[in-house]
Amino acid sequence: MAAIAAFKGVLAGALCGCCAAAHAAGALTLYALEWAPYSWKHPGSGKVGGIASDIVEELMRRAGVHAGPIDTVPWARGLALTAATPDTCQIMVGRTAEREQKFKWIGPIGHSRWMFFGLRDSNIRLRQLHDARPYLVGTIIDDLSIPILKSNHIRVALVAADHLNPPKLLRRRIDLWASAELPATYLMREQGLGEVAPLLTFATIPMFVACNNSMRDDEVARLNGIVNAMIADKSIERIYHAYGFRDAAPGAPVPERRRQSL
Repeated sequence: MAAIAAFKGVLAGALCGCCAAAHAAGALTLYALEWAPYSWKHPGSGKVGGIASDIVEELMRRAGVHAGPIDTVPWARGLALTAATPDTCQIMVGRTAEREQKFKWIGPIGHSRWMFFGLRDSNIRLRQLHDARPYLVGTIIDDLSIPILKSNHIRVALVAADHLNPPKLLRRRIDLWASAELPATYLMREQGLGEVAPLLTFATIPMFVACNNSMRDDEVARLNGIVNAMIADKSIERIYHAYGFRDAAPGAPVPERRRQSL
């Protein structure tokens, strides 16, 4: 497939290039959040690994797309750069109505459950989403949970990165922490947070690769076809299974929304 190529420059740390066609001469720029187990930068090598990065690297290989190394950036900055910069995608983005027109979507490459977490000794009991209205909820800037929470008249406190929320919860600067289940589980294990427990699943969101709107529709369709093939041949499921999260793969039954303990 032909593409119009242009030389890339560096602007605000973003690599810019030609229109985002698969066989473009320039490299596709890929951003990710520091969000284990989906994506994180290895301290030694500096390479980004994880479930989402492995899936996207295999997708790019099958598609014959030249992509630069995945780079981790703060969540809000990555979304802003992707929306503004041709030939740019951010991996593992929740596809919501609020974001639908801002990006072209490749996937799904997973689904993620958003949950409330709280201190075990707080005696907070949540049966429904609106039960959280009396409490201050911590989440990250531009997180997909924000419209859900605000539309239910729930107060939010925002930080730049999710790892900042558990210490705020421990110091009781927030009453609840809203986060995706798998990354929250990793953070809790990493920080030894046995006193923190999941209280309620309030949303299950399909996760995609979000690309700049300049990507051609025929290329979006081609990449989505490859993702569908990866789901059908169990390639994506095997990647999730390798990280111990087989049930979270697209194509696996979505677990019912229920109160859980980790």
